[in-house]
Amino acid sequence: MGDKPKIDGVVFKVVPEDATRIAMIETGEAHVTDQVPVTEIDRIEASGTMDLYRTEGLAVEYLSFNVKKKPFDDVRVRKAVAHAIEVDSIIKGVYNDVGTRANSTMSPKVFGYDPDIKGYDYDINESKKLLTEAGVKDGLEFTLTTSDRKERINMAEVIQSQLKGIGIKVKIQVLEYGAYIDATAKGEHQVSIGGWGNATGDGDYNQFNLFNSKSQGAAGNSSFYSNPEVDKLIESARKESDGDKRKELYSKAQAIEREEVPYVPIRNYEHLAVYGGTVKGLWLNPANYLMLDNVTVK
Repeated sequence: MGDKPKIDGVVFKVVPEDATRIAMIETGEAHVTDQVPVTEIDRIEASGTMDLYRTEGLAVEYLSFNVKKKPFDDVRVRKAVAHAIEVDSIIKGVYNDVGTRANSTMSPKVFGYDPDIKGYDYDINESKKLLTEAGVKDGLEFTLTTSDRKERINMAEVIQSQLKGIGIKVKIQVLEYGAYIDATAKGEHQVSIGGWGNATGDGDYNQFNLFNSKSQGAAGNSSFYSNPEVDKLIESARKESDGDKRKELYSKAQAIEREEVPYVPIRNYEHLAVYGGTVKGLWLNPANYLMLDNVTVK
């Protein structure tokens, strides 16, 4: 059965406003929140009544191309966009250095992650060269779809500004989260900003859902990407019991995905929680679940 918890119970309150949630922790009206605006980190760390918990997560944030829609059916266009995104400035400017630069759609904490897979260097000249090779002239326009989370909107605006540097005009479409999920599941988008967590810590959770042909649409593959070789590697890894062989299969899959660019990895998540000074024993696991079994409140 395990040990009994040290608290009598937990009350959950839905508080949509960022500033209100933080104020409730600061005044002692509430004890914990894991919905932490990155703009408030300095204030939290300077506070005498609040503490900040930070831990690496299993999720990755990315740009997703709908590879069935022109011009993103051409890998050269996808690569051109990838090389025109300055990821470090997004992590610093949008996320206040919360999280780290991603080189894959798998977090470094997920089994099967390959540290030798390289992200896309920021290289405007390479971007322009690729667009020329693809026959794309100045004036290309596309719509970038995002949910209505503040940081996602800010990221979209930064990407919009960066892509002006290669002559691409980006229109930002902001949708309520449910409408965003519906639109990307149906493939109505051209390009979207998304994220994928991991409930198991295993590479299959990322690879099968994001890249397998069977997962196109609502199951997670919002790029509608399909490659028979990648499908075979992912499905072979599902059946393989030897850990080293599974890692090798996932490395091969990630290398192909890196070349075909259905997604541009942006950020490995870092999870945050704010708690009052009376709270002890709190931690967040890498899947972003609040672990309350050893919590005490003075």
